[in-house]
Order: sequence, then C-alpha cells, then structure tokens
Amino acid sequence: MAAPDPYDRDPYTDHAYAESHPDRLSVVARLSGWQPPDLENARILELGCGRGGNLLPMAASLPGATLVGVDRSALQIDEAEQIARAARLDNVRLVASSIEALHPDGVYDFVVCHGVCSWVPPATRAALLEKIATVLAPGGIAYVSFNVLPGWYDRLAARDWLRLFPGPEPASSLAWLRDAISPEQPDYRRRIDAVVARLAETEPAYARHEYLADEHHPQRVSDLLAEADAAGLAYLGDAIPSETALELLPGPVAARAAALGVTARQQLVDMVRCTAFRRTLLVRGQDALARDFRPPPHLDPRALDALRVTSRLRPHAAADDHASTERFDGPGGVALLQTGRGIRRGLHALARVAPHSLAFPELAAASASAADDLRAELFDLWLASDAVDLHVREPRLRGEHGADRPPMACALARWHAAQGGAITNSGHQEVRLYDPLLRVVLARLDGSRSTGDLARELGESGPAASLDADARLQLARAAVEVLSSAALLVA
Repeated sequence: MAAPDPYDRDPYTDHAYAESHPDRLSVVARLSGWQPPDLENARILELGCGRGGNLLPMAASLPGATLVGVDRSALQIDEAEQIARAARLDNVRLVASSIEALHPDGVYDFVVCHGVCSWVPPATRAALLEKIATVLAPGGIAYVSFNVLPGWYDRLAARDWLRLFPGPEPASSLAWLRDAISPEQPDYRRRIDAVVARLAETEPAYARHEYLADEHHPQRVSDLLAEADAAGLAYLGDAIPSETALELLPGPVAARAAALGVTARQQLVDMVRCTAFRRTLLVRGQDALARDFRPPPHLDPRALDALRVTSRLRPHAAADDHASTERFDGPGGVALLQTGRGIRRGLHALARVAPHSLAFPELAAASASAADDLRAELFDLWLASDAVDLHVREPRLRGEHGADRPPMACALARWHAAQGGAITNSGHQEVRLYDPLLRVVLARLDGSRSTGDLARELGESGPAASLDADARLQLARAAVEVLSSAALLVA
C-alpha cells in the first residue's frame, strides 16, 4: 500500500493572488509591448491549483472563459470540485495528476503556476517548464512564481535550522535560536528575527511548506530564465512591475541595467534589491522571435490609453482645486499627498465611481488636464503604490441600474462567507471582513432578499436580534453598502 502523500495531509495555504489573474497579466503584457490573447473567452490552465483558492475566483470573474486546474493531490482536487459545484461554476474542470503524467487537452491562452517551481526536484522543474511551453497557445502568457537568490540567502540558515530542529512550533524553535545567538553577531540575529516575524503573521502551513519541505530550491533569476529558454520559453516581464521596474531604481543603477541584455538586467535588479520572490511572465520563444520582441528596459505608459483604471484611494476631504496638495487615503492606512491638479481630479472621479473603473480617455476628460500629463502621473502612481489598478476590462460588478433589485454577491464569495475561508472580490483581491455580521449578510445575498428581508432575518438570531426594526434595516443597508464598496456585489 502506497504511503499517504504528505501534501494531502498538510495542504498549502488556500488564497487568491491578484497578480496571477489573466487581467493583470494582460495589463503587464500591453505595457511591455506584447498583445495578449482575448481575455473574456480565454482558455486558462493552473498547474498546482490545490483546493482552487486561486482558480475558482478566476472562474467566477470570467464566466465566458474555460478553466482547468491540475494538482497532484486527489484529495484537494475532490474538495475543489465540491466547492465549484456548490458555487455553480460550470466553466471549470479539475484534474488530479502529477506534472509528468499530465496530458492536457489542447492549448491555453494563459498558464498559471504559483508556488510550485521552487518546491519540486530540478528534473521535475525542467519537465514543468517544458509542459508549459507545450500547452501555451500562440501569443499566450505563462505566470511562474519561484523563490529567488540573493534574497533567500538571508533565510537559508533559518530553513536549515528548522530542518534539524523543527520543534512543535517552528516559530518557537527559531526564537530559541535567535536568543542563543551571540550579541556580537547582530546581523545574524536580525536575519533570524525577520523570519520569526514572518512566521508569526502567516498560517502554520506556510512554515511547513516554505521552510520544512524536503524539496526547496531557491534560484538566481538568470538560472531560471536559462532553464526557461532551454524549454522554449522567453521572458516577458514580471506580474508586479514595481518589484523589477528600472523607473524605481536610482539613476546610475537604472542606466547600467538598461544597457544590459534581458537576463543580465533582471539579475542586476535582483542583486540590487535583494529579491526573494518573483512572479515571472513567460511567452513561447518562437512567438517572441516571430514578433521580433525583446522586453523593453522601461514599460510604455502610452499603453494606458487602451486600459481601464480603478482606485482604492479615497479623498480625505472635499475636492479643493485651489489647494496646493490634497490627501488621499488608501488601504492599510496608506496616506498619499498629491500636488498635480489633473491627477487629483482624476482620483476624485475614480472615487466617485468606485469600485467600478473608468477608461483612460474618460478619466482624462474628468480630470480636465492634458492626457500626456495625466498619463505620466497615473503611471507613476500605479507603479509606486498598490492602491490604483489597471485593467483590460470592467470587472463584473453591480451597477447603478441594479440598485433597485435585491443585492446579489458572487456565489463563490457567498459559499466562503458561510463555510469559512478567504473571500475574493471581482478584482481577484482578498477581502477581510472583520465584522462577523458582514459574513452573515454576504452569505445571504443570493439575489432573492431585499434589504428589508435581510433586516427581518437579522432579527431572528444573533447580536442584531435585540435591535428594533428600524435599527436592523439601517444595519442591513450599511452592510450591503460595505460589501458593495468592497467589489463583492455582482451584476
């Protein structure tokens, strides 16, 4: 009898990764000068999909697309299928298979492989890259994440310690090591402290997979790109451009990097930034050759003209065109001060329509400023912060025309609200609902209940039961408004 797969017994964390969504991949492609495949009817493959934490929200956000998820864990594939059925996602298929044994049915416009490449033997990694090259459609884009040196040099001592002395709690074991390190070695203690802090803010499965896995192979980006080239793949860019953009490096460093070839440039960036994790985008080498494509040193802001923009920044006060600066507040307590009148007007316009998007020409008209100036300011803001997003299409959201209809949330989000787990919105971003009442309301938003119905149900049990009818109605309306602003209500 075969031994149980430890991956079945101890699955990895179950989350959505906004940067892996084909919408983001398409944005980065356009900014890099690569025409991506059509998104709405795309064929999408995820290798290493687990319980579908990343794949299923993609399927919900792209009802016209066809998605396939593959994972070696039959147990997790079975759980993903149960969730997909409960959420009535009929555009997704799930397959239990190893990379080596996989026989895909056709080619795919987008291939996503998050959290696999660094955690398999080198031979399997080579097979993985070859498989991606084989199944990628002409013009298609692959997303491959992996742990990177030199950033992981700082963490290898912690990894090796935990492999020798894991203890019942990895964080406690590392804390013991930190306390045992001589004060005469402050840099070593600082590196161990950083890992202890990281483990304290993550789920236990993170430590087990990131630091205790039998297979774990951080690489230099130059080595991974050489392996990708051997498999028939070429570098396009990275899914989070702020982590690799020359625009954010000091002038002399950026100039030296820009003069290098593609691979050497990326290696220099990693050495300067001490990069520990990459989310690299790849295309078929034959397509890059046919298109005479080489990744440019700098992204092209002119691509914004054909994109849409959303913002999670909200004005701190009413618009004041005469003020020298205005403050905009973003997620996580971020506060940004903006001086340019055009970008300030644009951010006010985006706040008024949030969580919906505006096409760049619409935004330029609303800002009453020169398109060139707004484009440059908006590009810089997008690159330097995570509070402004670019899209190739309008996310599937409830519009003003639906305000008179009973509110409805995505079926997958409703399932997670009721059963537990991370909740993902229409922008493929995880939403933290700290108030349990919001989960209760979200689970009920199937399009059959008005806010009055919700208020009556809240009065049947729970903390709102003691409130009078008017207070419950106001509470229900406020909850729906919060969920709507979080991009959780759909058309």
